[in-house]
Amino acid sequence: MTGGQIGNVDLVKQLNSAAVYRLIDQQGPISRIQVADVSNLAPASVTKITRQLLERGLIKEVAHQASTGGRRAISLTTECSPFHSIAVRLGRDVIEISLFDLSSKELARQSEAFSYASEAELVEGLMLRINQFLAANQSILKELIAIGVTLPGLIDPENGIVDYMPNIQVDKMELGQLVSEEFGVACFLGNDTRAQALAEHYFGVSKKYQDALLVSVHNGTGAGIIVNGQIFLGSNRNVGEIGHIQIDPLGDKCQCGNFGCLETVAANPAIIENVKKLLSQGTTVLLR
Repeated sequence: MTGGQIGNVDLVKQLNSAAVYRLIDQQGPISRIQVADVSNLAPASVTKITRQLLERGLIKEVAHQASTGGRRAISLTTECSPFHSIAVRLGRDVIEISLFDLSSKELARQSEAFSYASEAELVEGLMLRINQFLAANQSILKELIAIGVTLPGLIDPENGIVDYMPNIQVDKMELGQLVSEEFGVACFLGNDTRAQALAEHYFGVSKKYQDALLVSVHNGTGAGIIVNGQIFLGSNRNVGEIGHIQIDPLGDKCQCGNFGCLETVAANPAIIENVKKLLSQGTTVLLR
């Protein structure tokens, strides 16, 4: 019972620290008393948390705010430049790697063809390319704190496990743990379309809305759903797999093994194949 209580206390501390940091990040420069008012945390708790964040170098004190009576309040803002993260988008035949600071400013990027036919080839090739990227950017890389990897398939983001990929066979691939152990930092794993929807929510066209739907048509067809500002995964983490909704029982065979899935007509390979077929028949195709 005691162990459970200690765990709960530690979790509350982590959540409170995260809430304070998020407020400073989103509303800074902001004073400690303002943080306490908005977060509903006790001023003493805010003071302790901000002291820990200052010691870690995650936030900094800036110019004094105008006084409303008494001692002028010192403003707090996040310290973004010393901390870096790597974002990896792993496609079916391409890999893109970017380096960001905590303000989401992109500092470096590389993209190259990357084909893999097995789980082992994927892991080996991914590790090699991240290491090469780190070596190429040593001059601007400061403190690496996290790596994020997005890829197509069914992903368990909480445990960093890839349950299914549309182009290769995988057996509960613990990719998050493998990357974390290789580079000594936290690794966050996610489905590429769901991650795209989340990125649009935080930084893109849907950031003013709490509910949104993003539909992606590329090598496959998928959707990312934002509900109340959170990515919606469902109990099996397969919500949004609209590409495998059957629309024609007599249609072409899909790579998932079924016939007539939406992806067999509404994805880049299917669209290109249909255009080629129409052209071979002498049909005029209007492209916009």
